Amino acid sequence: MVSWGANPPLGRSSSLFPDPYPRAVDLANIAWVDLAYQDACAISSGTGYCWGTAPAASYQELSAKRLGRALPAPVVTPEPIRQIVTTDSIATTVNSDVIYRPSRWCACGVSGAVYCAGNNASGQAGDGTKNYAFQPVKVNLPSRAVEVKVNPTATCALLESGQVFCWGSNFNGQLGSGKPKVPSLVPQEVVFP
Repeated sequence: MVSWGANPPLGRSSSLFPDPYPRAVDLANIAWVDLAYQDACAISSGTGYCWGTAPAASYQELSAKRLGRALPAPVVTPEPIRQIVTTDSIATTVNSDVIYRPSRWCACGVSGAVYCAGNNASGQAGDGTKNYAFQPVKVNLPSRAVEVKVNPTATCALLESGQVFCWGSNFNGQLGSGKPKVPSLVPQEVVFP
């Protein structure tokens, strides 16, 4: 895999901001890549890796803090994965330390299970809570998922059966429930006409 452009999310070391030259990223056997503005995730040999920009409060913090997630780092999942998707980074506070994390990522395991980690303020991790998911949580779905999609506040999964389940914020009706502004902390089926 090669990258160029904004730095980060190049996924490699470079002194150029941006870097217009295509160069190799130190990941082999790439099976999937997903980008979200200045964040990226990829799958290498069944393992997910994520990297990107860490938010900075000011321009002066740009080089010091924003490069903290510049290189691919593995994400831990209970099984090998075949798809991973991400949203942009956010800053969170843990024990008085500001930690920069991807806002959220979700992945489909080889078993068809869906796992999500990260921001969960709207229930978009799908574990029935609004607690930040520091570790991946398995989403309770009625059958195997073939694909998962995320936006900053909601998640949807396409199942082998053809059903679509969504969870999280529903402020703009994005869950397909016909009930705008009524969120769901757990997956609910989208009922098509």
